[in-house]
Amino acid sequence: MAVDNTEQVTIHICTDPWDQVEVDAFVCPTNSTGVMSTYPASKLKDLAGDHVEEQVRAHTPLAVGAAFVTDAGKMRAKHLIHVPNTDEPGGRVQVEDILRATAAVLVACGVKGFTSIAIPLMGAFDGGIPAEEAARAIHSEFRSYRGDRPLAVLLMAKDADEVEVFEMAIEGNG
Repeated sequence: MAVDNTEQVTIHICTDPWDQVEVDAFVCPTNSTGVMSTYPASKLKDLAGDHVEEQVRAHTPLAVGAAFVTDAGKMRAKHLIHVPNTDEPGGRVQVEDILRATAAVLVACGVKGFTSIAIPLMGAFDGGIPAEEAARAIHSEFRSYRGDRPLAVLLMAKDADEVEVFEMAIEGNG
Protein backbone atom coordinates (compact mmCIF):
# COMPACT_ATOMS: atom_id res chain seq x y z
CA MET A 1 0.00 0.00 0.00
CA ALA A 2 1.03 3.56 -0.63
CA VAL A 3 2.74 5.43 2.20
CA ASP A 4 3.62 9.12 2.29
CA ASN A 5 6.28 10.34 4.73
CA THR A 6 7.84 13.72 5.39
CA GLU A 7 9.64 15.02 8.49
CA GLN A 8 6.34 16.34 9.83
CA VAL A 9 3.72 13.81 8.72
CA THR A 10 3.48 10.09 8.08
CA ILE A 11 0.44 8.98 6.09
CA HIS A 12 -0.67 5.34 5.86
CA ILE A 13 -3.78 3.68 4.50
CA CYS A 14 -5.53 1.49 7.07
CA THR A 15 -8.29 -1.10 6.71
CA ASP A 16 -8.54 -2.13 10.37
CA PRO A 17 -11.92 -2.09 12.14
CA TRP A 18 -12.57 1.50 13.21
CA ASP A 19 -13.24 0.68 16.85
CA GLN A 20 -9.87 -1.14 17.10
CA VAL A 21 -7.63 1.68 15.87
CA GLU A 22 -5.48 3.13 18.66
CA VAL A 23 -4.94 6.82 17.95
CA ASP A 24 -5.21 10.06 19.85
CA ALA A 25 -8.26 11.00 17.78
CA PHE A 26 -10.56 9.60 15.12
CA VAL A 27 -12.05 12.18 12.76
CA CYS A 28 -15.85 12.23 12.59
CA PRO A 29 -17.10 14.09 9.51
CA THR A 30 -20.47 15.57 10.40
CA ASN A 31 -22.70 18.54 9.69
CA SER A 32 -23.26 21.91 11.36
CA THR A 33 -26.20 20.57 13.39
CA GLY A 34 -24.14 17.75 14.91
CA VAL A 35 -26.76 15.15 13.92
CA MET A 36 -24.85 11.91 13.31
CA SER A 37 -27.40 10.24 11.03
CA THR A 38 -25.40 9.74 7.83
CA TYR A 39 -22.29 7.68 7.10
CA PRO A 40 -19.53 7.92 8.32
CA ALA A 41 -20.78 9.82 11.41
CA SER A 42 -23.57 7.28 11.96
CA LYS A 43 -21.03 4.44 12.07
CA LEU A 44 -18.86 6.33 14.56
CA LYS A 45 -21.89 7.04 16.75
CA ASP A 46 -22.73 3.33 16.75
CA LEU A 47 -19.15 2.45 17.72
CA ALA A 48 -18.57 5.19 20.31
CA GLY A 49 -22.05 5.47 21.82
CA ASP A 50 -25.01 7.84 21.53
CA HIS A 51 -23.54 10.21 24.12
CA VAL A 52 -21.03 11.62 21.60
CA GLU A 53 -23.85 13.05 19.48
CA GLU A 54 -25.35 14.63 22.60
CA GLN A 55 -21.99 16.22 23.45
CA VAL A 56 -21.66 17.77 19.98
CA ARG A 57 -25.28 18.89 19.67
CA ALA A 58 -24.94 20.86 22.91
CA HIS A 59 -22.44 23.09 21.07
CA THR A 60 -24.13 23.56 17.69
CA PRO A 61 -24.35 25.07 15.22
CA LEU A 62 -20.76 24.41 14.22
CA ALA A 63 -19.43 26.16 11.15
CA VAL A 64 -17.90 24.23 8.27
CA GLY A 65 -14.21 24.65 9.04
CA ALA A 66 -14.67 24.34 12.81
CA ALA A 67 -13.90 21.33 14.99
CA PHE A 68 -15.24 20.00 18.27
CA VAL A 69 -13.50 17.30 20.30
CA THR A 70 -15.31 14.68 22.39
CA ASP A 71 -14.29 11.43 24.01
CA ALA A 72 -14.49 8.35 21.78
CA GLY A 73 -16.60 6.23 24.09
CA LYS A 74 -16.19 2.51 23.50
CA MET A 75 -13.59 2.95 20.75
CA ARG A 76 -9.83 2.46 21.26
CA ALA A 77 -9.25 5.97 19.94
CA LYS A 78 -9.08 8.43 22.83
CA HIS A 79 -11.12 11.20 21.19
CA LEU A 80 -13.35 12.06 18.25
CA ILE A 81 -12.74 15.26 16.29
CA HIS A 82 -16.12 16.28 14.88
CA VAL A 83 -15.71 18.41 11.75
CA PRO A 84 -18.69 19.66 9.76
CA ASN A 85 -18.29 19.44 6.00
CA THR A 86 -21.89 20.42 5.24
CA ASP A 87 -24.62 22.48 6.90
CA GLU A 88 -27.30 19.79 7.24
CA PRO A 89 -27.40 15.97 7.42
CA GLY A 90 -27.00 14.64 3.89
CA GLY A 91 -26.27 18.13 2.54
CA ARG A 92 -24.24 18.86 -0.56
CA VAL A 93 -20.46 18.85 -0.01
CA GLN A 94 -17.89 20.74 -2.09
CA VAL A 95 -14.10 20.24 -2.32
CA GLU A 96 -13.59 23.48 -0.38
CA ASP A 97 -15.67 22.05 2.48
CA ILE A 98 -13.39 19.00 2.67
CA LEU A 99 -10.31 21.23 2.65
CA ARG A 100 -11.73 23.41 5.46
CA ALA A 101 -12.81 20.39 7.52
CA THR A 102 -9.37 18.78 7.16
CA ALA A 103 -7.66 22.06 8.08
CA ALA A 104 -9.87 22.17 11.20
CA VAL A 105 -8.61 18.69 12.12
CA LEU A 106 -5.04 19.98 11.97
CA VAL A 107 -5.90 22.96 14.18
CA ALA A 108 -7.58 20.65 16.73
CA CYS A 109 -4.51 18.38 16.72
CA GLY A 110 -2.28 21.36 17.43
CA VAL A 111 -4.47 22.73 20.21
CA LYS A 112 -4.99 19.35 21.89
CA GLY A 113 -1.47 18.01 21.30
CA PHE A 114 -2.65 15.02 19.26
CA THR A 115 0.11 13.20 17.36
CA SER A 116 -1.89 10.36 15.79
CA ILE A 117 -5.22 10.49 14.01
CA ALA A 118 -7.45 8.34 11.85
CA ILE A 119 -9.66 9.86 9.18
CA PRO A 120 -12.25 8.18 6.95
CA LEU A 121 -13.01 9.29 3.43
CA MET A 122 -15.40 12.20 3.85
CA GLY A 123 -17.67 14.08 1.51
CA ALA A 124 -17.83 11.38 -1.16
CA PHE A 125 -21.20 9.87 -0.47
CA ASP A 126 -24.83 10.55 -1.49
CA GLY A 127 -24.62 14.35 -1.50
CA GLY A 128 -20.91 14.46 -2.03
CA ILE A 129 -18.15 14.85 -4.53
CA PRO A 130 -16.29 12.13 -6.44
CA ALA A 131 -14.24 9.96 -4.07
CA GLU A 132 -11.03 10.78 -5.93
CA GLU A 133 -11.52 14.51 -5.34
CA ALA A 134 -12.31 14.00 -1.66
CA ALA A 135 -9.24 11.81 -1.12
CA ARG A 136 -7.03 14.29 -2.97
CA ALA A 137 -8.31 17.17 -0.81
CA ILE A 138 -7.75 15.25 2.44
CA HIS A 139 -4.27 14.13 1.38
CA SER A 140 -3.20 17.59 0.20
CA GLU A 141 -4.12 19.22 3.53
CA PHE A 142 -2.21 16.62 5.55
CA ARG A 143 0.71 16.71 3.13
CA SER A 144 1.08 20.46 3.73
CA TYR A 145 1.06 20.04 7.55
CA ARG A 146 3.85 21.99 9.25
CA GLY A 147 2.99 21.69 12.94
CA ASP A 148 5.15 21.76 16.06
CA ARG A 149 5.25 17.97 16.40
CA PRO A 150 5.19 15.05 13.96
CA LEU A 151 1.76 13.69 13.06
CA ALA A 152 0.84 10.12 12.13
CA VAL A 153 -2.24 9.94 9.89
CA LEU A 154 -4.23 6.80 9.10
CA LEU A 155 -6.47 7.15 6.05
CA MET A 156 -9.29 4.75 6.94
CA ALA A 157 -10.46 2.78 3.91
CA LYS A 158 -13.62 0.69 4.30
CA ASP A 159 -13.03 -1.44 1.20
CA ALA A 160 -10.71 -2.09 -1.76
CA ASP A 161 -12.23 0.79 -3.75
CA GLU A 162 -11.37 3.30 -1.01
CA VAL A 163 -7.86 1.82 -0.68
CA GLU A 164 -7.39 2.46 -4.40
CA VAL A 165 -8.77 6.01 -4.15
CA PHE A 166 -6.42 6.86 -1.27
CA GLU A 167 -3.47 5.22 -3.09
CA MET A 168 -4.16 7.36 -6.17
CA ALA A 169 -4.26 10.50 -4.01
CA ILE A 170 -0.93 9.62 -2.38
CA GLU A 171 0.70 8.72 -5.68
CA GLY A 172 -0.58 11.92 -7.29
CA ASN A 173 -2.67 10.13 -9.92
CA GLY A 174 -6.09 10.62 -8.34
